[in-house]
Amino acid sequence: MFTRRKFFQKTLIATAMAVLFQPSAFAAETKEQAALTMVKGIGDEAVATLADKSLSEEQKQDRFETFLDSSFDMKRIGRFVLGQYWRDATSAEQTEFLKVFRDYMVTSYAEKIGSYSGENLEIKDATSLNDKESLVHSVIVRPSGPPIKLDWRVRKTNDGEKIVDVIIEGISMAQTHRSEFASVVSQSGVDGLIKKLEEQIKTASSS
Repeated sequence: MFTRRKFFQKTLIATAMAVLFQPSAFAAETKEQAALTMVKGIGDEAVATLADKSLSEEQKQDRFETFLDSSFDMKRIGRFVLGQYWRDATSAEQTEFLKVFRDYMVTSYAEKIGSYSGENLEIKDATSLNDKESLVHSVIVRPSGPPIKLDWRVRKTNDGEKIVDVIIEGISMAQTHRSEFASVVSQSGVDGLIKKLEEQIKTASSS
């Protein structure tokens, strides 16, 4: 299950482990400029945190949780990855899925914290997708190996800019989760997916 998970973990680890504060956008900024400022702040803070040898893996994981909760629109992402099954789920299942999905995201990437090896993030530019969303273009520069193209889909919300998807070399993380989750829900229902994610979390936490 989730065959591309490790690919995302390895490529996102350099930029998505720990951010304490999301930069605020000035009123005069366009949404593209605000999205660009946000993602640059994420990259700078994340790389600095990962390179800080005075921090333990547990401390870095705590910061990643703060980053995830403050910078990602987890409710919107969760609804999207569940797709058509979101409407069919009960209110209790929706609430439980969002909670478990968030914890799954945390544990999935946290187990790769120690694999950072000097990667850096270079921000290129941002383009408009629609009246609320922008796509920030960047690349992960590695000490060895070719750079990896990384795009951030950022949405302007009432709570400021929020990340709603990360696209690695043209592959959408949200779309990938949606496809993988659909195969589980079609066989075991939303409750079955929740249990499967809980198993993944337990396995990752005990390893």
